[in-house]
Amino acid sequence: MQEAFFRADAKTKEIFLVFLKIGALAFGGVYSILTFFERELVKKRKWLRHDEFVESVVIGQLTPGAPIVNTGIFIGYTLNKLRGALATVVGLVLPSFVMVLIMAYIYIKYKEIALLKAILKGVGAAVVGLITSVVYSMSRNILKDYKSITFAVIAFICLAVFKLNPIVLIITAAIAGFLLYGRSAEWKS
Repeated sequence: MQEAFFRADAKTKEIFLVFLKIGALAFGGVYSILTFFERELVKKRKWLRHDEFVESVVIGQLTPGAPIVNTGIFIGYTLNKLRGALATVVGLVLPSFVMVLIMAYIYIKYKEIALLKAILKGVGAAVVGLITSVVYSMSRNILKDYKSITFAVIAFICLAVFKLNPIVLIITAAIAGFLLYGRSAEWKS
């Protein structure tokens, strides 16, 4: 990654508050939350360039655990070392921890009510749209040559059709990426 700009402006308290906001307002899972990450961190605050954001997402996917939390940890560390990483974790996790406890109570008590079922179907459909938005945005920045497009198509087929283990896919893609791109001038710079 190239050196980012505005890092000095990312104070621990501000990082915590931004990730608390994302954690409280971003619904729908990893890929829909990435939309909020991108909007808040790249476009609005300019704490990261888009290429850094994409690389953070890749690191979040490569490491064990919850990918969105891992991505946040990486971004937080990039912005303000260990304090930034801790601020992102607490900010992201605290709202969902409280909300899940409340929702679990409500769901267990009222899960047979038709209104609740209808709400969940509507939210599920909206989440598909959010995920599609992130996929579109990331593909515009990553799929720039026939090699990367081939990687994406093969990965999709391996997961959707052959149900390949995602960990095996990521390790295989890392090795293939090194073999295909490892000798390029871009990698050496």
